[in-house]
Amino acid sequence: MAFVKKVLGESILKGKIKKGDEVIAFGEHKFEDILDYIYADSLTEGSITVRRKGEEVVVSYQKENDFDTMGLEFDESVEITPRECCNNCIFCFVQQLPSGMRDTLYVKDDDYRLSFISGSYITCTNLREKDIERIIEYKLSPLYVSVHATDEEVRKYLLGIKKCRPQLELLDKFIKNGIDIHSQIVVVGGINDGEILQKSLDDLLAVGVKTVAVVPVGLTGHREGKKNIQPLTKEQAEDVIERTESFYKKHVGFCYCADEMYQIAERPVPGPEYYGAYEQIENGVGLVAKFKDEVEAELENSPQKRIKRTIGIFTGVSGESSMLDAKSSIEKKYPEIKINIYVVRNDFFGNTVTVSGLVTATDILKQYGEKKTDDDFYMIPAVMLKEFENVFLDGITLHHLEKELKKKVLVAKCTGDDFVKVVLTGRSSR
Repeated sequence: MAFVKKVLGESILKGKIKKGDEVIAFGEHKFEDILDYIYADSLTEGSITVRRKGEEVVVSYQKENDFDTMGLEFDESVEITPRECCNNCIFCFVQQLPSGMRDTLYVKDDDYRLSFISGSYITCTNLREKDIERIIEYKLSPLYVSVHATDEEVRKYLLGIKKCRPQLELLDKFIKNGIDIHSQIVVVGGINDGEILQKSLDDLLAVGVKTVAVVPVGLTGHREGKKNIQPLTKEQAEDVIERTESFYKKHVGFCYCADEMYQIAERPVPGPEYYGAYEQIENGVGLVAKFKDEVEAELENSPQKRIKRTIGIFTGVSGESSMLDAKSSIEKKYPEIKINIYVVRNDFFGNTVTVSGLVTATDILKQYGEKKTDDDFYMIPAVMLKEFENVFLDGITLHHLEKELKKKVLVAKCTGDDFVKVVLTGRSSR
């Protein structure tokens, strides 16, 4: 149940639903969260049950065209509170975080609603029958599912659980009911690589999964009391790439290794044409190729003019090669621009963590705070900051970093075109 906060001017329920009405249900569906409203608003006709002055009132509606809307705003009770994960994964990243960070970082979410809304990965182990029915009825597609292994015993070991419903059967049910599934396999050396990985790819193709991202396990330096698992070796990463690319050749567009897998194997990533529509971009699949392609396209269209400045760019270890490529391309077209690349080693989480998105202000200051440079300003990718806020993972603000470095720090979105624009204009994109 939730209360109507506002009835918008374009609402087809204007005059029938009032501010302050308590919404109980849409049709036969009890009002649980905002998804019920979104689904009901997509229908051409229906009803809404509200409680007003202690009495229940049922209001029917019928749309005349696709632009009609119920036009209701609700109080915060309709917001989705993430459902927590019931697994105890042997590689759980949340359990490897250092203490003293933001409370929200320690929430282990495993929520099908957030998978549909924002593309977060779920394991499906906490789905109830009514959740499954809701996903199918509401057509919550696509969903993003962590599979890790289709061998059920291996999967349960990785998830740290003793029993769960067979995942392939569930995926089959979803797919047969029109739900697209994008999946991921987090590879732990000696557990779900090799033949287990091969079986997983075969099974997922057979059941009709759209794409599979094959990702190396991420381990921090805070694993006290955890299972003794190790980062992938160069040889293990090479084998994973060989198996995945061989499968890709037979089934183009189905499975991809994350960029980090190529970095571990010390191999170049494929070109942009390999990744199609970049359906697994949020999983670090194709980021390098896409970024480079966007840089070149933006430079081709940018005006040839004199720009003189020196810029220092902070990046994680795995981002160095992309930054060097961008530096070379930009300096070639604009000879009076000088770009310095400052690679930040991750001491905060541990040196095995190399992605730029987990670089903290603490490490930037520790490694470069005393360094005197001729840079006019510094740049960081937006992925280092909390979404919609200028705060790093360690709680330090962008303003504090600027104060300590005694230079302006500009922020660029994580696209090649935006990167070039920030370099050329000297202005943040957020």
